[in-house]
Amino acid sequence: MKSSTLNTLLVAKSIYTETKSLVNSGDKHFCTAGIILLQDFVELVVLAALDELDVDEQRSLESKCFDELLGELKIQGIPIIKSGTIKALNKQRVISKHYGQLTESASAVNYFNVAEIFVDDLLKKVTGKTLQEIFMTDLLKEGAVKEAVKFAITLSDQENFIDALVELRKAFFLGYEKDFSIYAWKDQDKVHSPAVGLLSFFRGGTKAHNWKKNKQWIDENVTEPTDYVQIDYDQLKIDCMEWGLSTVHVDNFRRLTPKVIETAKDQWHTSYESGLVANEANIENFRYCLDLLLDFLLKKQEFDSRMKWPKSEKSIPPPPIYIDKPVYEKPNPGSKVVHMVQADYFYSVDRVVTGFDSKERYLYVHLYQEDNGARMNHVRGYLLVEEEN
Repeated sequence: MKSSTLNTLLVAKSIYTETKSLVNSGDKHFCTAGIILLQDFVELVVLAALDELDVDEQRSLESKCFDELLGELKIQGIPIIKSGTIKALNKQRVISKHYGQLTESASAVNYFNVAEIFVDDLLKKVTGKTLQEIFMTDLLKEGAVKEAVKFAITLSDQENFIDALVELRKAFFLGYEKDFSIYAWKDQDKVHSPAVGLLSFFRGGTKAHNWKKNKQWIDENVTEPTDYVQIDYDQLKIDCMEWGLSTVHVDNFRRLTPKVIETAKDQWHTSYESGLVANEANIENFRYCLDLLLDFLLKKQEFDSRMKWPKSEKSIPPPPIYIDKPVYEKPNPGSKVVHMVQADYFYSVDRVVTGFDSKERYLYVHLYQEDNGARMNHVRGYLLVEEEN
């Protein structure tokens, strides 16, 4: 797909997300605003399709009205479905925008549903993918999250909507909720706060409340497997603000999909109200949740991609061999000695640190022995730099 086509679709996607909230509000004024945005969304998708077909290189499109743009698609041999309703949407937009006439909520929802069908059909014919598939294929990184979303779409095509919703929630768990899982702490006795923070990097559940990460709390409060996911809602709000997301949309997604948790590799557990199957296991809810999920994953992925870390390909030259010199627990000669440098140890320098006495410099070193290529007897600590005279 051409980069210009994808960029146009990205803009259309942003408008689509806002449109969905307005149209589904049930308020006439919001629905009218939604109709105006909905037409912009549809027109951008049409322009993206024409761009992909290189129509703009053959003749200018800037001066053409919406009906003429649809005509250009027909000239390219692209059959147009729902053309009558889509043209009516354009007229309704004119009436609403230029004459201030309000749109009934039922009409707005109908236009929105038809626009979704029209857009997916058009993009399928031009690119071979629906709107959601384009964003998933072209923007989502390869991995378990993407595979779960793809499988969800496959299940929805088979009209197996409850399992499709489960797969969407699995993708959400792998992409975010797993950081709130306290399952790995179910046999852990209480430890003091700093130790909990350190252990979280190894056991997971880094974003869950520390006071929930112990056997006593879990035994008293976890009644079924999905209860191991313990959301810290303050952290959720902070994440959404940083990533440019609405907590309302995230909460909607979590309410409209089954709860899931993975306790071990491929060991999944689910939980959902019986009413969810009767009321939300349908194509409309699936599309809604899929769109919310993709928006969440793409915003999080974009945020993560902006993070920069120091490179580690190179290291500073190893210091002189300080045989029999002490390695301290802290950058202070009065602190505990954790090791004496020995000739049969290898070591690397992780950091250069000023001591508590600003006139002193220390190397934070990693010492280890090697036995048939295997590293053993690891030691980390601070080595006082002996300045050369």
